[in-house]
Amino acid sequence: MPNASSDAPENAARWAYLRSQVPAMERTTYLNAGFIGPMSNQVAKAFRDHFELEVAWGPTTRIVSEDRMANTKRLKAAGARMMGCDVDELAITGNTTEGVNIAVNGVEMRPGDRVVTTNIEHGGGLMPAYRMREHGAELAFARIDAEDGPGAIVERFDEALGDGARLVILSEISFSTTQLLPVREIVEMAHERGATVVVDGAQTAGHLPLDMHALGVDAYAVPSHKWLCGPSGMGLLYVKRDRIPDLEPVKVGGRYAAAYDYEGKFEPRRDAVTKFEVSTMSSPAAAGMAAAIEQYVESGPQAHWDYVRWLNHEAERRLASVRGVEMTGARHEATRSGLFLFRLKGTDPAHLAYYLQAEGGIVCRSVKQMDSVRLSLNAYNNTADLDRVAEYVERAATVGIPEEVLASARAAAGPVEA
Repeated sequence: MPNASSDAPENAARWAYLRSQVPAMERTTYLNAGFIGPMSNQVAKAFRDHFELEVAWGPTTRIVSEDRMANTKRLKAAGARMMGCDVDELAITGNTTEGVNIAVNGVEMRPGDRVVTTNIEHGGGLMPAYRMREHGAELAFARIDAEDGPGAIVERFDEALGDGARLVILSEISFSTTQLLPVREIVEMAHERGATVVVDGAQTAGHLPLDMHALGVDAYAVPSHKWLCGPSGMGLLYVKRDRIPDLEPVKVGGRYAAAYDYEGKFEPRRDAVTKFEVSTMSSPAAAGMAAAIEQYVESGPQAHWDYVRWLNHEAERRLASVRGVEMTGARHEATRSGLFLFRLKGTDPAHLAYYLQAEGGIVCRSVKQMDSVRLSLNAYNNTADLDRVAEYVERAATVGIPEEVLASARAAAGPVEA
């Protein structure tokens, strides 16, 4: 990782180029990829080109049908490179939550089996866990604090797993505390006790280097629209090869059949990951996600990870000088990510996030669970963005948020959990 005090991180030219390719950065200081990321010109062009091809020729013409198949193949090949797995271990989904639900609901559960999750989960993982409890499972929480390091987190999981755990649902990077969790160690411990591990990767794809085979995880779901800055409505689900046959699909379509007729003959295809793909998907969105992955992989996932964590240090250094600011995110160096959390004493974080955008053009969000404002520091961001954040936070601290902005903030709907 670059030294926290350095002003010249590696690949500076690459990050500057990526910034120049994101139109939103010309109009805003965009710091919200952990919610939805802004598309680059490359991604938008891929989406637009394939959309216009469908419009020009019609969706079922041979030229468009062949293009659709090529896009699917391209997306899975790019996804496999990014995720460190084989192409035939990837299913295309609509988003992370769909992927998590496919995997969780595919596990055979018995009454009294234990499901383990954390107290820092997004609803996309927490709701499936609660649903399992409604169907007779026991639910246990690994209770994690933002200041916990990897050792403490593993201990929390050790306590929660006990001897009867059947299923573990967790995020590799928490959307709320911003922590990177030691997933490989948790997977090893869970597998020793016979539990299946399903990972919510909403905050990792396009952010953290991934290697499914090294992690040993059973299932791992990622989206297009967050850190990858691809189109919405597209995602990938990794399922470990030897778990594909025993994870049951919760919805099925033609891809579930190995053979069938209209007289009662039916043979299911249990060993192909495509059984989790139900029907028609958006070819333009697939092309856009493939382009987003290719752009990210070209930048170098490790270099990207090092850069955004360097920005995290730089954000802390700048905001630490503002009176009344408290850092509330990951405290341990090993758990630090490109997500950065802070609060300003005496100021509602939802109001502060609204003010930052309304007055400073700074796009970020509040996190109710942590009573904080969250910045998502991506490769197109730089220290000038952080200077701007510090400037407007200091204004809020010293002058206050204008009453008309507060009135608008109070009237606005709060942020959704994303």
